[in-house]
Amino acid sequence: MVSDRLDRFVSEVNLHAGDDIDIEEALCAALIACADLALDEEVIELQRMVLQEAGKFSDIAGTFYRNAIQRTVVALADWLRMQQKRGLIELDDVDEAAGMLLGMVTSAPRRAALFGRVPLPSRSQIEARVRSCAAIFLHGCQAKRIGGR
Repeated sequence: MVSDRLDRFVSEVNLHAGDDIDIEEALCAALIACADLALDEEVIELQRMVLQEAGKFSDIAGTFYRNAIQRTVVALADWLRMQQKRGLIELDDVDEAAGMLLGMVTSAPRRAALFGRVPLPSRSQIEARVRSCAAIFLHGCQAKRIGGR
């Protein structure tokens, strides 16, 4: 199930890599694709099962990490690399940036759902979070100064 979803996810992210749309809109689309996977109820349930069984089967958590979580980071890093080649962004470490972006978008809601049994965010909440994360990533959060001060 995870491999099938990841294959579809990687395909979707790659479809947006060459589009001639605004970088912020393209980043939002890529991050929503990531959130759709990471914050999917079935994926969260699978993560719960992996965590429960990790003590019994030593490599199950590592396998899940490599085949699901790390694969998502790699797909987003590849997308960021493409945008860097297009001259739309500048990054020192694309792989680290991909991990940071995924963390910003998905970590808190996923932890709340996994451990706190808090309902997953709605689509509009996910979209708002993605837009905030994209804006922080692309524009920073430093206050704009008036009059050059």
